Amino acid sequence: MTVDQQVLDDFNKEIKIKYRNKIQDLKIEYCQDELGDYIYLVCIKIKKSQKNQGYGSLVMSEVVNLADSSSLRVKLWVTNIFGANIDRLYEFYKKHGFVLVRTDNDGHMIYFPRKTCRKL
Repeated sequence: MTVDQQVLDDFNKEIKIKYRNKIQDLKIEYCQDELGDYIYLVCIKIKKSQKNQGYGSLVMSEVVNLADSSSLRVKLWVTNIFGANIDRLYEFYKKHGFVLVRTDNDGHMIYFPRKTCRKL
């Protein structure tokens, strides 16, 4: 299933509105691949004074819910380019269901959507 860029843009706005009173200067960047099969999660940026308070997990849960509801995979590359502890990042993403691609040694991780059950 594919999702168009407008859905992603609306999703981004909804997250920022939902958490505007909790997370200061929240920045989320992602894009869709050319075929619409993946969401590339580029960046989740939370103000340094608000790190390690669970806000990243709140946002990541929203991203995972979008992936599940849209049946889209999410790709990302774990990097410490912004000064984060790389081992903590791997654990963070694993906690949210991402798996490390073993054939790749550059931090490539993928989230495979889970089937969601709907109550009737």
